[in-house]
Amino acid sequence: MRVALIGVPDRMARKLPGFDVVLLDEVVSHEFDPRTDMWTVTAPNGRTTTARVIVTTFPVTGPNAFRFEDGNFRYIARCLRMMGLQDARRIEVQPHARISYRRKPDPHDYIFTPYESELDETHRGPAVLTVDGAEIDVEVHLMGHLQPIDGSYRWYGRITAHPDVTALYKRGHNDVTVRLPGGSPRRGRLAELDPWGNARITGTGRPPFPYP
Repeated sequence: MRVALIGVPDRMARKLPGFDVVLLDEVVSHEFDPRTDMWTVTAPNGRTTTARVIVTTFPVTGPNAFRFEDGNFRYIARCLRMMGLQDARRIEVQPHARISYRRKPDPHDYIFTPYESELDETHRGPAVLTVDGAEIDVEVHLMGHLQPIDGSYRWYGRITAHPDVTALYKRGHNDVTVRLPGGSPRRGRLAELDPWGNARITGTGRPPFPYP
């Protein structure tokens, strides 16, 4: 999960082990995309960065955003780990919740939106990941559904933490193929890593698992 720290002391990045942390001194714009539940922030030099969550020193309205204040970074870090445990792509404060940074965050104070729902297909088990001709044996949990708007099929899921997959993602080798036992390879993309090292993968079109 990518987290952008904007104007937050650099030392705070050490309190987020396992997260893909981006440090930014300042930004000139920030925009949340509800279709992907991702923030896009633009630095003064025009460079843009996308992140699942932003932590800022200024007020921000929207999901997946936290304001850094003295003494509350441990609270924020725990909220981010709650997102991982809930397998959530969005976190929002409940309308009538009373947030106190002096105690641990209560999951009941937040609304968590899962990555997907109403699944049509699912597969859990071994698979082979191929990148640039090299094969990696992995364990996956894949699922998918038919998009009602355009009729396309979208599949996605998680690759259990594997050091070779982590290294590929960090080197920017995100385009991969996935093949299940007895199946055909399908193109996918490594989307992000969660705090436990699992890799999220997405794809469009015929999935790796059997589909009518």
